[in-house]
Amino acid sequence: MAASMGRWLLFFLALLSFFWEAFRGFGWGASLDDDLLLPYSRLRARSARDCARARVGSREHESWPPSPATPGASGAAVRTFVSYFAGRAVAGHLTRATEPLRTFSVLEPGGPGGCASRRRATVEETARPAGCSVAQNGGFFRMSTGECLGNVVSDGRRVSSAGGLQNAQFGIRRDGTMVTGYLSEEEVLDTENPFVQLLSGVVWLIRNGSVYINESQAAECDETQETGPFSKFVNVISARTAIGHDQKGQLMLFHVDGQTEQRGINLWEMAEFLLKQDVVNAINLDGGGSATFVLNGTLASYPSDHCQDNMWRCPRSVSTVVCVHEPRCQPPDCSGHGTCVEGHCQCTGHFWRGAACDKLDCGPSNCSQHGLCTETGCRCEAGWTGSNCSEACTNGSFGEDCAKKCQCQNGAACDPAQGTCTCPPGFTGDTCVQECPLGWHGPGCQRPCRCEHQCPCDPQTGNCNLTQAPTLNSILSQVKQCLQPSKVTLQTAEFSLLTGAVVNVSLLWGSRAERSRHLDGAYVYHQLQEMNGELQATEKEQLGDTRSPFKD
Repeated sequence: MAASMGRWLLFFLALLSFFWEAFRGFGWGASLDDDLLLPYSRLRARSARDCARARVGSREHESWPPSPATPGASGAAVRTFVSYFAGRAVAGHLTRATEPLRTFSVLEPGGPGGCASRRRATVEETARPAGCSVAQNGGFFRMSTGECLGNVVSDGRRVSSAGGLQNAQFGIRRDGTMVTGYLSEEEVLDTENPFVQLLSGVVWLIRNGSVYINESQAAECDETQETGPFSKFVNVISARTAIGHDQKGQLMLFHVDGQTEQRGINLWEMAEFLLKQDVVNAINLDGGGSATFVLNGTLASYPSDHCQDNMWRCPRSVSTVVCVHEPRCQPPDCSGHGTCVEGHCQCTGHFWRGAACDKLDCGPSNCSQHGLCTETGCRCEAGWTGSNCSEACTNGSFGEDCAKKCQCQNGAACDPAQGTCTCPPGFTGDTCVQECPLGWHGPGCQRPCRCEHQCPCDPQTGNCNLTQAPTLNSILSQVKQCLQPSKVTLQTAEFSLLTGAVVNVSLLWGSRAERSRHLDGAYVYHQLQEMNGELQATEKEQLGDTRSPFKD
């Protein structure tokens, strides 16, 4: 008996759809908007949202990660049913869509700009140009003005804001994560992983596999509405729609025909039905006369609003529409770095990667941590080169692309990035051309010599044995100072002016030839006989009053 009634009901719906298409131009007129099912009172002139605003912070919601794509499984699967609820036969549709990031969209009424212009359009009028294979009415709207209520994000464009007022939300983020529940304004505006689709409903039906209606009534305010208190909105039978997802991460759309207080189901019955279909999270969308189901651009549901001619029923002009379509790229332009082919982005260039072609990838080495990956490859930091920036500058080069030549001398190391010189022991200066001054040695000439009698040392090693430095050894031998102990024994008194003698001997020896050119032919050089520099009496008489050319 039940099966027979179901077949007759389906036949009647199909026949009605046929006559609607055949005679829609006969002037039946628009819907009278007479089957109203509003969650909040028109007299309060408030949106279908919570009383309190939540600007920042985290609100209660559930996030479901995207499921891996299944080859050949994209698209919508529609099941038509006639089920019994408390003895009432109810007809409806359950739609599942795989890869919702690429196959689902929230549409503005009549196309882009519909919310801004407060436009209203039937689901058919919105769905056909958008290429929807399955479409239903979406979120709530203000009947008198057509204003879209709550948050609405359509294909990445935020076209309506709830301003932080709370209501049950359903959305999909850029990475495919599905979000169900309550959101603060801060969470809606997140830019790190923004919403690409988002709409508001009223009542969070199922949360994480459990009925959540009682909690929703408390969270969304128990306000009165046109047909009675908020509890009546929950408990009255009527046409209903819902959106959510199942355990497999498939998008779920639900629709049943009805008429407020006469036919249809209440929210409790809808939630229990959805749980039996393995739905994990779901919210209630607009119902009553707004409930509409369109299949391949054609009305496939039984509207509850009367037409201008009261004999017939007409679909209502509504606000937003939820749409399942053939796979599309997200974003449609593949971030400007690829081409959309059958719903998948094919990235251009050699280095753009990711489902949206929005990530640069220069290979496993990631430019060896010495460069930046760009769309033309690795851009190496100064001092590094190679296709993956793994090679330091060599052959005396430095800087970007190793294009500059180092000026370091005496075997000094050249910094590959800045070109600065690291001098070897015994040398100093910007280019390491200067030897350490007498009495100093080692790296940077920072170490004092530790030789006996304050004698100088080897500038590189600090060795006090100067046999390996013949020039310096020859100079010092003239003053009988700082020789090897095996060759000369110095008297104690001869060390009193050692430091001054060592410094002055080098100056004297280097300037001897230059000074001799300024003396007359009678000049005779007299060696110093004593360490204190005084001449013998006979030498003083020979020189007379003539001034020494070496006296400064």
